[in-house]
Order: sequence, then structure tokens, then C-alpha cells
Amino acid sequence: MTQTLFLIFLPIITAVTIYSFKVKHIEKLVLIMQSSITFIIIDTYTKIGYSQGFAFVLGGYSKVSGIELKMDRIALAFSILAIIIWWALIFYNYDKIKNDLRFGFFLIFLEGVFLGFLQANDFFTIFVFIELMTIISTILIVYKRDSYSFRAGFYYLLFNSIGMMFYLIGVAVIYQSIGTLNMTLAKEILPSMFSNPFIQMSYIFIIVSMGVKSAFFPVYNWLPKAHGAAPAAVSALLSGLLVKSGLYVFIKIGLVFQPWLLKEYLLYIGLITSLSGTIFAIAQKDIKQLLAFSSISQIGIMLMAISRLSGYGLVGGVYHIFSHAFAKSLLFLTVGLIINKTNKRRLNEIRGVYESSPFMSILMILSLFSLIGLPMFSGYISKDIVKYSVKDFGIAYLLFSFINIGTLIYTLKFFQIFKGKGTKYNINIKTKISFLILLIPALILGLNPTFIENIFMIKIDYFFGNPNIIMIFEYFIFVVLAIFINKNYVEKEHKILYKLRHFNLSFENSVFLLVIFLFSLISFNFII
Repeated sequence: MTQTLFLIFLPIITAVTIYSFKVKHIEKLVLIMQSSITFIIIDTYTKIGYSQGFAFVLGGYSKVSGIELKMDRIALAFSILAIIIWWALIFYNYDKIKNDLRFGFFLIFLEGVFLGFLQANDFFTIFVFIELMTIISTILIVYKRDSYSFRAGFYYLLFNSIGMMFYLIGVAVIYQSIGTLNMTLAKEILPSMFSNPFIQMSYIFIIVSMGVKSAFFPVYNWLPKAHGAAPAAVSALLSGLLVKSGLYVFIKIGLVFQPWLLKEYLLYIGLITSLSGTIFAIAQKDIKQLLAFSSISQIGIMLMAISRLSGYGLVGGVYHIFSHAFAKSLLFLTVGLIINKTNKRRLNEIRGVYESSPFMSILMILSLFSLIGLPMFSGYISKDIVKYSVKDFGIAYLLFSFINIGTLIYTLKFFQIFKGKGTKYNINIKTKISFLILLIPALILGLNPTFIENIFMIKIDYFFGNPNIIMIFEYFIFVVLAIFINKNYVEKEHKILYKLRHFNLSFENSVFLLVIFLFSLISFNFII
């Protein structure tokens, strides 16, 4: 089904056109392009039905050696998510796209690359698209062109490039072993070869590279640095989509390798990622750093679920990816606007946001409700499914409650910005539309999980997202505990929080932890 090719090439051609030919009214051209790919993805959604998707090889080559693009159900779901988020970014940056050709070029070009990455169905093409995404996102991170953003961007580029070296090693081993990089063909061959230690090592190398890409513990130090330097729209992209690219590849290669090894270990890596992200988020006073570490915490929850690679674990993990993408993208965009209006980033200095903009504040509060998993919101349903999927793992199941309490604590810290007096924000209609584009699907996901059910062809049991009296009482206890801890330890600035906030890893130490992460996977796989 070649129409899905337009999802890749329309944004790229549009980006090149607006930059090369200095087209007038480029913002209108961008809207036409975005509308076109929206119609294409809707048409694809209606045609895919109950099939496994569409695949075709470029240039008439065979599957063995050719570049294959495949629009399956997972790719379709992520493509819809990406297009919605780019709609929001286009409206949020409407005037900037019109006045800054370079920014518009990189933002729209990146959309085409990301949609190509989602359709790539061979290991090497995935590598090419990820590298392109890394380069373009680095340019966007350093777009302010100050010393801090250059350092953060270089850190991001170099560390992610080192991670992708491991991916290439894994891919080389696969090609040497089976003679093809096509994922459909590999899925037929690799499961029967998984007892081969070289195949296991290739899987481990790819997992390490995706761990860097999606900021797993202990290799997530690049993410807070990147968020701290990036413009609001780029932070929304990083947290909402780009950091999820590693999880997307993890799902794809997991379904190819179908390994029974490392599932439990990766579940606990997800648990530690979530716990550490939560603790560091509680310690932050910078509003963007709090959101950055919050993203790490939520990524850990996604990994806990997705590591199961089947059943409710996979469903809950993808559900949480969607829930988090909408909520966190909206929060980063609104926080970016607040920083621009106040020129402040510290939580204890930002005040009166509700009085400044009741409309924006209500949207932010609804997003926070989803983030903390308040009943009747999408975050509650996704977290409920994730918790159910890990019920056989006692420690993970128990500590999941601590993660929820921690999420409530740093959300209470965030809520202080709404208090007090504030001056009126003048927010234009296009910016308000961008906020609504992200909020509406988040609310729909909370009220009706039909979209996720259709993607996975699985019925989500009625008890998910329908809290009983015990669940409500449990949530009430969590809220009381969070308020108590926040009042007696967080607000009083416990010395541990100060040390955590000022804890910083050098690049050399981050690389050392990357090596430790690799050897821990090898040890668990071959020794334990």
C-alpha cells in the first residue's frame, strides 16, 4: 500500500520546499501538508481493518536485501500519535514557522523522518532513521545557540551515538547469522536460534542501545540535560515521542526475537528506572527538570509493562505511552509559555498562573490528573493495567504503590505555581488550539479505550478504569501520605533532597554506567 509512502515524503518535500525556495505563506503550505497526511492516516486506519497491515519493498528488490516499509497495527498507532502531536506543535509554533525558515524546516523534516522510522521493517533502515532523528533533534536542542544548550546538545548527540554503536554491532551479528536484516524474515528464523549465544548477544546489544535512546536506568543522564536546554516545543517532542522511539524498537525486536530470557530482568530495570526518576523529580526546584525526571519515572512504568511483550503487559505499556505522550507534551508546552512570560523556572518563584490564565491552568491540571493516575483519566486506566500485568512479581507490585505516592508528591510541588496573584497572560488562539489538540485525545482515552482495543484486537476488561470502593480508599491513603511527606520533608528541604538535586554525572561516568548496564545484561543472561 504505497500511499503510506506519502506520510514520509510529503513532510520532507514540504520542508525542503519552504527552505530552498523561500515560499511565501509557508505556514499555510505546512497546514495543507499536515491535513494531507492526516487524511492518509485516517484512510489507512479504515483500510487496515483486522489485517496484520501492509508491507512493500522499495525498488522492486527482494525482501532479503531490499528496504521494506510496513504499516502494521503498532506502527499505525504510533503514526496517529505522532501526527496529533505535530499538529499541536505546528499551531504552537505557527508564527515561528512563518518567520524562521530554518526552524520550520527542521521541525517538519523531523516529522517525515519519524514517520519513516515507524514504518521501517529492516534493522538497518531503522538505524538510518534513528541517526537522522538524533542529528535533527540535536540541532533543535541547541537552537537557542547559547553555551548551555551547546553542551547539552553535544552530550545528547555523543552519548546517543555511542549507544547506537552497540545497535550496529548487534545488527552485524544478526546479518552474519541469518543473511538478512528484514524483520519479517528474521521473525521466522531467530526464535529457533535464540539458544545460540551470538544471537543472544545481538539481542543484548540492541537492548543496550534502546536503553540509551529511551533513558533506562542507569543511562538516562542525557535526558534532563537535553530538556533543560531545549525550547518548549522540542521538549514536548522529546518527552512525548522521541524518547519513546527506543520503546517502540524494543517492542518490534521483542516480537522478532520472542525471547523468554531477560524479561524479568528488564521488568526490574523498569522498576528501578521509575523509582529513581520519581525520587529525583521530588528533589527538583526547576520546573523543566521536574518534568524531565517525571518522564524518566513514567518510562520506567512503560518498560515494566512492555517487558512482558504480550497480553495486558504490552497493552498497558502502549496505553501508558499514549496517555503520557499527550499529558506531558501539553505540560511542556504550557510550562514553556510560562517561562517565556515570567522569565522564571524555579517552582518557588513562579506564582499566580491560575489568575494569569484560568483556561491554560485548567488544561494543565487535567493533564496532571492523568499523570498521577486519578480515576476516570487515561493515566488511571493505563497504570491499572500495568499494575495488573506485574501482579505475579511481588516486589514490583508492592513498589508500584510507592511510585504512585512519589508521583503525587512531585505533582503537589507543581501545584504551587497556580497559587497567588498573577498578571494576565495574552495567549493567542493558535496556542490555545495547540493545547486542546493534546488534551482532547487524552480525555477520550480516559473515557473510552476503544482505540487501544482496536489496535491490539483485545477487549480491555471492564474492571480496568472502573474503581471500586477499595481502590478509591487506597488512592485516598496515597494522597494523605503524599501530603504528609510533602509537608514534613519536601517543603522543609531535607538535606538528602539538596544532595540529589545537585548530583551530576560527568560524561565519562555516564559511559562507565553504560558499560555496567551492558555487563549486567550479559551476566544475568549467561551466568545467573
